[in-house]
Amino acid sequence: MMKSTKLLMATAILLFAFNLSAQTNSNITKVFNSYIALKDALVKTDGVNASVLAKDLLTSIDAVKMNELDVTTHTQWMKVVNELIEDAEHINETKEISHQRDHFMTLSKNLYSIIKVSKIGTPVFYQFCPMANKGKGANWLSVENKIKNPYYGNQMLSCGRVVETIQ
Repeated sequence: MMKSTKLLMATAILLFAFNLSAQTNSNITKVFNSYIALKDALVKTDGVNASVLAKDLLTSIDAVKMNELDVTTHTQWMKVVNELIEDAEHINETKEISHQRDHFMTLSKNLYSIIKVSKIGTPVFYQFCPMANKGKGANWLSVENKIKNPYYGNQMLSCGRVVETIQ
């Protein structure tokens, strides 16, 4: 009887840990998916749609339940959440693509720091364009290995390279 109680307790602990991990991934995955939709609008140089999608990103950020994040993700989230919100608000408040892209740079940098520690369960490609940011370069996140540059759209769609794959 004692062995089955211990086994039952161990199983319950494992299920709780797995469920907590799934919730963490779910929270961050929703933010990431909203970010990807926004990135795709910037790739298409669609400032109107980017503005709308930035509002969706704000909704996803607001829906994150910090008490469901693991300690590492929670700590990083607290460091960057205000900047994520600020950048998404700026992108939402304008339809001017160059201003949106300026804020997308810091949005990408800060979301990268979250994705790096949260392990959302799918490969994420951290990409870099050396021409963006007035020749200083800028990064973004993607779900595909193929380069689709959100900073230049059709002007230089394939300018860039994958600098890291986050598993």
